[in-house]
Amino acid sequence: MSKLFVFDLDGVLIDSLPNMEHAWTSVRVKHEIDVPFEDYKAQIGKPFPDIMRELGLYDRHLEIYETYKTHSRRCLDQIPLYDGVYDTLTELKNQGHKIALCTSKNRETVSLLEHKLPEFDYISCPKQGLRGKPAPDQLLFVMAFCNVDPIDTVYIGDMIYDQQAALRAGVHFEYAEWGFGDLVCDHSLKSITNLID
Repeated sequence: MSKLFVFDLDGVLIDSLPNMEHAWTSVRVKHEIDVPFEDYKAQIGKPFPDIMRELGLYDRHLEIYETYKTHSRRCLDQIPLYDGVYDTLTELKNQGHKIALCTSKNRETVSLLEHKLPEFDYISCPKQGLRGKPAPDQLLFVMAFCNVDPIDTVYIGDMIYDQQAALRAGVHFEYAEWGFGDLVCDHSLKSITNLID
C-alpha cells in the first residue's frame, strides 16, 4: 500500500545549522542581543515569531527576522543535502508513494532551495490560519491535501516539536538521528536511506 512520507526540512533533508548560526551571529551583532545560538537552536522547528517569543525578543521580531533572512539567504546555495536524500526521495516516488514537506521555513525561502530536491506532492510552510509546530495543523493540512489518512502517513523529523506535532496529528513519527535534536524515540533512523531498505 502506498504511503505519504512527510519530511521536515532543516536537520532532516538539509544540513543548514552552520547557515543558521552565521545568520544568528549577524543578528546578535546588529541588534546587540546577548542570546547565544544554543538557545536559538533549542527552539528550531517552531515558526520564527514563536522562537522570538520564547527568547523574549518578540517585540523586535520583525526587524530581527529581516536581518536573519538577509544573512541566511546569502549562503543558501552552500547548504548541502544530507547523504542519500535526493536518491531516497526519488525512490519513494518511484515506488508509488507520495512525498511532502512540512517545515517552519517560509515559502519564499523554501522556493530558493527547491532546485536541490525532487518535486514534492505538497509543501507546507507557515501561513495564516494554520498554527506552526508543535501544533498539528500543518501536518493535518498536508494529509488533507494529499488525500491520505494519518494511519498511512509517516513524519520524519529531528526536533521535539516535530515529534509533538506528529503525536497530535495521529501520525507515525520517525526520528532522524543525524539532525539537530537530541531525542530518545522508539522509532529512529540512522540514515534516510533506511526508509527504502
